[in-house]
Amino acid sequence: MSTERRKTGNARFTIGVDFGGTNVKLALVSFIGDSFKIEGFSSFQTKDYKKDELIEQLVIRIIKLKAESTYKGNRVRGVGIGVPGRVDFNQGLVFDLTNVPGWKNVHLRDELISKVKIPVLIDNDANLMALAESKFGAAKGHKDCLCVTMGTGIGGGIVLDGKIYRGMNFAAGEIGHMTINENGPLCVCGGKGCVERYVGNRYILESAIKRLRNGAKSILKNQLSGTYLNLTLEMLSKAARQKDPFAMLIWQEVGLHMGAVLANVVNLLNPEIIVIGGGVANAGNLILDPIRRIVRDRAFQVSCRNLKIVPSKFKEKAGIIGAASLVLANKEK
Repeated sequence: MSTERRKTGNARFTIGVDFGGTNVKLALVSFIGDSFKIEGFSSFQTKDYKKDELIEQLVIRIIKLKAESTYKGNRVRGVGIGVPGRVDFNQGLVFDLTNVPGWKNVHLRDELISKVKIPVLIDNDANLMALAESKFGAAKGHKDCLCVTMGTGIGGGIVLDGKIYRGMNFAAGEIGHMTINENGPLCVCGGKGCVERYVGNRYILESAIKRLRNGAKSILKNQLSGTYLNLTLEMLSKAARQKDPFAMLIWQEVGLHMGAVLANVVNLLNPEIIVIGGGVANAGNLILDPIRRIVRDRAFQVSCRNLKIVPSKFKEKAGIIGAASLVLANKEK
């Protein structure tokens, strides 16, 4: 999705990279005032490459976008990258990527700058979703907001007084690893009972498949013909919209778990607005309605007064837009 330009000339060009646990997406983004345009979009599967190979694929694609922009007479001001893990923003050091093996203490910024020859900035992907939504999207006009990404992992980005809050050690916003069951299943982060183990996309599907195999009744059984591993979130959403009790229950449970965590965050931060995005959030009101209900029931009434809980405006493009705008935001300091 892109916003149409309202005027011409003086465009500022950057490259945005959304590095997810499932795939990597990148594009050239041009900004004029509060408008932007996405060009040259491409993507590739994260799991298809080991760490060094993945970095090389990034270099190849960044250089290509840079060359295409230069050929058209435009100067790329830098590259912004969002990654699904903890990052030292000042050094461009990726400490770890919870859902991507082999990434520990990687000096990604320095590796890329030496090869692409333009400035590179790296931040947590949820922070960049929050930047995109607060500057251009669903949270525009709100000084304090919380953005949640619900996909392979569950991330949170916090904007306070119009600025990203990263925390003392750049670890703020890790909503996905808040405990909702101290004796719950082991998470990839090493903790137990993290909310991600209940509402991350792979765990939603694992739970649904297990129940179908154990005899749960659903219209999905006829669609899958016994091949339960072909189940997708889209199929669960479609079945729920057709009033399939099994699929509706799955989404109600996801909303219950996520709503309980967000109620705690609302009591802690008292934000003006919560924006929810990511692949799981594509279920729309199937998940948003129970989240709103649980937050309203469990958070302090005063904290919920005028609180909005809304879907991401930019959906799957929020990471790219936020990453691209990170370069400009840093230059404006």
